[in-house]
Amino acid sequence: MIDASVLTIVKGRRPHLENQLRGLEQSIVSPKEWVIVGMDEDPPQLESAHFPIRLGRVNSSGQGEIPLAQARNRAASLASSPLLVFLDVDCIPSPGLMETFGRVIADSPQLWMGTIGYLPPDAASRDWTFDDLAGKAIEHPLLPKLDGADCLSSDRYELFWSLNFAIPAELFSRIGGFDENYAGYGAEDTDFAFMAREQGIPFGFAAARAYHQHHAVCKPPLNHFRSILINAERFRQKWGLWPMEKWLRQFDELGLIDFNANSNELAILKDPTESQIREATVNTPAGF
Repeated sequence: MIDASVLTIVKGRRPHLENQLRGLEQSIVSPKEWVIVGMDEDPPQLESAHFPIRLGRVNSSGQGEIPLAQARNRAASLASSPLLVFLDVDCIPSPGLMETFGRVIADSPQLWMGTIGYLPPDAASRDWTFDDLAGKAIEHPLLPKLDGADCLSSDRYELFWSLNFAIPAELFSRIGGFDENYAGYGAEDTDFAFMAREQGIPFGFAAARAYHQHHAVCKPPLNHFRSILINAERFRQKWGLWPMEKWLRQFDELGLIDFNANSNELAILKDPTESQIREATVNTPAGF
């Protein structure tokens, strides 16, 4: 056992969560506990003979956006271990994930993002094995390759994604957790990384591998249109630059907003229609 808490936030996605449990139970070293926080609903009641499971819940404000930042902070507040390992519900941890995070944190206590193998549809929908997942997973083209190394230090804080990462609980507290002023989807994880940089906390990539379970995605994410715009403005006011520029330019090209990356203003022209959202929803093999 490693003195680490695995933290997962969830709304729906029970099959994904059950696959994550199956992965955790095959870890070379087990976590001390698994903390699951439900968003706007109670999390599923799961059991494990390998570690205790602690449950929590948070509710949205009146804005109707799932409270991602609040849920992650709630999970951290429930954790009892000095090491926090955050896994999104659609991630299956490899057997070596916990051991690798524990080793690199012991050598260098900082913010570490794990590696991700993206799975095609149905790869984890049946009686999968880790050999199956490893053979089917593909890499995200934007993330660095570790080439067999345990870890790689980086100053590319903008590449931090919160789906698979570890940080000492003390440093999480120093950062202040995730900024709960972000409403729903978009930019809250980049903001977290920028806060780490502002606090002088080093960042890097660790060979702590998780497998991302496939699900349909909206490209661009029109299904999160309003929250992305609200969060983009929040981020710009805080850091002086626009996040998610690719998505904002795509929204502009669709005539939904008036956006210029060199401007301090973003104007909403209209919301996407339901048909536009349906047409933008794709089942690309890796989900990106």
